[in-house]
Amino acid sequence: MAENESQPIPPVNEHLQAWLDTAPVVEIFTSPAILYFAVGLGLVLIAKPLKGLTTRYHLSDELTKKDNKAVGVATAGYIFGVLTIVRGVLISGGFSHHNIWRDLLSVAIWAAISLALLLASAWINRTFLLNHFDVHKELITDRNVGTGAVLAGTYIGTAFIVSASISGTTGGGFLMEVIDTLVFFVIGQLGFILLGAVYQRTCGYNVHDEIERDNEGAGIAFGATLVALAILISGQIRRDDSLVALAVWIPLSLFVLLGSRWLVDLVILPDARLHDEIARDRNWGVALIEGAAAIGIALLLDTSFS
Repeated sequence: MAENESQPIPPVNEHLQAWLDTAPVVEIFTSPAILYFAVGLGLVLIAKPLKGLTTRYHLSDELTKKDNKAVGVATAGYIFGVLTIVRGVLISGGFSHHNIWRDLLSVAIWAAISLALLLASAWINRTFLLNHFDVHKELITDRNVGTGAVLAGTYIGTAFIVSASISGTTGGGFLMEVIDTLVFFVIGQLGFILLGAVYQRTCGYNVHDEIERDNEGAGIAFGATLVALAILISGQIRRDDSLVALAVWIPLSLFVLLGSRWLVDLVILPDARLHDEIARDRNWGVALIEGAAAIGIALLLDTSFS
């Protein structure tokens, strides 16, 4: 009998025990995680009115009464970015749950810092990335969905970078962690500006002119490529705090992303040219393909190095 008791449990029985384990159910209802979720949700709820304070238009009126799809696309990117940042704050905190209120205060402080950076990115990118035309006019007067798509890309991309910056801080106290986050944020914004300059010279058409002409495809392709670059930058930040490595990684990332356009031309659209489909035909379906390829290749490359 003793010999039978000492025999290992068959794998099938182990799986059955795991399937029928009730301990995780108890944990769901007793975990303090619901408090963190509530704080995160509260931060998301104040994000929209906070953004409204930074715009020259009434956000709710543009979204509902005027059915402005350009503002809708940009706001969708902003909301997704806010959720990404709050999630990043929650998963990077390393909370011990021994002092719940201190942990919740830390979540709120870091989320507030991150939201401020997200709103700052909107000004930076309007000033340096989309500086060839009046972004406010394109969004409100022309209802330019392409402009909204680029702004959505900058919001989502910035959120990825800020989220990675928070998790990639090297310690040394609160002040040093804030400095680390600010440094990585600035480098990420510089990466966006560099991508804008390189993309403009290599895509085969004038990106700013096409977006200003209400070419939705041009905005979608560019916005998605910004997200792809942010995936690569944020991945490197999570892997290593080295600024030297990041300075090498960003040009390599640009090279890979530009190569993804060549791949779309060669493999997916062998009978057409990407720049003709987007600039001449205003084919936003092809622009989605370009953006999906860029994001997919960025994810593949990031995973390969992780």
